[in-house]
Amino acid sequence: MKKLFVIILAALLFLCSCDEQKTEYAEGYETSYHSPKGTSLSLNGIFYNDENEDSNGYSARRLWFYDFDSMQSVILCARPNCLHNDPDTCTAFGINCWDAYPTIVNNKLYYFSRDYAWDDDGKLLINTYVWKASTGGSSRTKIDTIEDLIIYDLAVKGSVVYFTTVQKNYEDYTGVDTGFAKSYICSYDYENEKFTNYGLLAEGYHMCPFIMGEYNGGLYIYGSYADNYDDDYHEWNNFYLRLNLETGEISEWDMPISSLNEYGSLKGMFVGGGYYGYMDGDNAVIFDSAGESMVIENFELSNYAPINGYHFDVYNGTAINLSNGETLKINKKNFPEHSSIICYHNGYIIRNDAKKSEFVKISDEEIFKE
Repeated sequence: MKKLFVIILAALLFLCSCDEQKTEYAEGYETSYHSPKGTSLSLNGIFYNDENEDSNGYSARRLWFYDFDSMQSVILCARPNCLHNDPDTCTAFGINCWDAYPTIVNNKLYYFSRDYAWDDDGKLLINTYVWKASTGGSSRTKIDTIEDLIIYDLAVKGSVVYFTTVQKNYEDYTGVDTGFAKSYICSYDYENEKFTNYGLLAEGYHMCPFIMGEYNGGLYIYGSYADNYDDDYHEWNNFYLRLNLETGEISEWDMPISSLNEYGSLKGMFVGGGYYGYMDGDNAVIFDSAGESMVIENFELSNYAPINGYHFDVYNGTAINLSNGETLKINKKNFPEHSSIICYHNGYIIRNDAKKSEFVKISDEEIFKE
């Protein structure tokens, strides 16, 4: 295990972010990638926490890194002979992927944490902290404080993370959540250690702001909120916005949006990897980075961003080659029963969604049926 840790730590220290993971669609331009809660892609692998509780039902989660070159995992602790069972001495403790979004930038580990406190007037205060540490998880330093905002959804582009936030409203002295919140789009530049709030997205009850992905220099953001708190009945208001990554300007969504299905929900859409896809009735319409579109008749898109130039729908076992519109069947014989394709790194990385610490790699030759 010690030898394996040295190998993977060396990879963390010396490998740069690979183009395979974040497909370039124009010369000198690298698209962002979405980082869902719970696990965080970084460099040549992915961070995740323990999934199992102890016999008393308590789980002080430790941080692990799964390396896509060796297809092995290692606990993120560089302390010799550590038993990894003491939060006071083991550096694998204290970074919860659900809120932390750990990311390696310039041979440093960056992540977030959050705490709650009361002021003298009975107001509940929320702080999100930005941390920097060694790639082994030690030498942790708090480098910034983001006041009164909770990170909701996040995307990574180079050394900058973009995230939607919610600013919740709590009753004085009790701390009861009133359900009302404001939402903003923000970023943190790890290289320059700079926080930016670009502005308000929406405000209302039951706020849910998401990042769909990036297309042609814009980050596409969508979400919903209600006009009242009533859990039994409230109508949802949807918003669709775009952040210009060069100017920081927030504007209305400027691309077509999918048709509704029979239940009144949007059909499949995706944004990422240099492509934009939506459903026009029963047909898929896909734009490339030059704005050229192609129509694939009677094909239902999923909501997953393209990987390695393909749009995958693992549930239905289908894919589209985005360079020519060819539809393909996925060879799922080596997939775990419940799984998803999360990235490409010298092969397609498949995660077991029922046990998110298990991964398999499938080659280009094996991913599709003959």
